[in-house]
Amino acid sequence: MEFAPRRVILEEFIDTLEPMMETYGLDQVGIFEERGEGNRYYVGYTINKDDEMIMIHMPFIQNERGELALEKQEWTVRKDGQEKKGYRSLPEAMDEVIH
Repeated sequence: MEFAPRRVILEEFIDTLEPMMETYGLDQVGIFEERGEGNRYYVGYTINKDDEMIMIHMPFIQNERGELALEKQEWTVRKDGQEKKGYRSLPEAMDEVIH
C-alpha cells in the first residue's frame, strides 16, 4: 500500500473536475471527503443532477501522518438514499449516475 499526502490525492481529483463535467455533460461537480470508522477515509465527487445530490467515492486508508492510500480499486455510488458498491472504474460508476 503506497501512501501519499492527502493534498496530493485531492489535487488529482480536482484536476479531473473540468474534464469530467465536459465528458458527462454535468453542470456542477465538487470534491467529496468523509472520514469513516477507524482509519478509513473516503474521497470522490459530489454531483448535482436534476436537483439531486449524488456522491461517488473510493475507500482510502489514512495513516498516523494523515497520508492516504487507496484501500480498494472500487467506486461506490450514493444516490436516492441508497449506496451501491462494486464499480470497478469511474466510467462504470458514472454510467449509474447519468442513467
